[in-house]
Amino acid sequence: MKLLALVLAVACFILGILYGLGTINWFTESGTAHPHHITHLIIFWVLALLCLIWVRFQSAPRR
Repeated sequence: MKLLALVLAVACFILGILYGLGTINWFTESGTAHPHHITHLIIFWVLALLCLIWVRFQSAPRR
């Protein structure tokens, strides 16, 4: 599960960068009308942060 969380964190971080640069416009209503989707960048980075928190909880010692 730790590896899955890391892979998801990296994927979300990369997708956020691509949305912020305007390289991809998937799942956007405006398409290419607004090339930079900063809100998507922020959402994907928050998801990446949550995945990293998930990694941290996976490494906690078990009782």
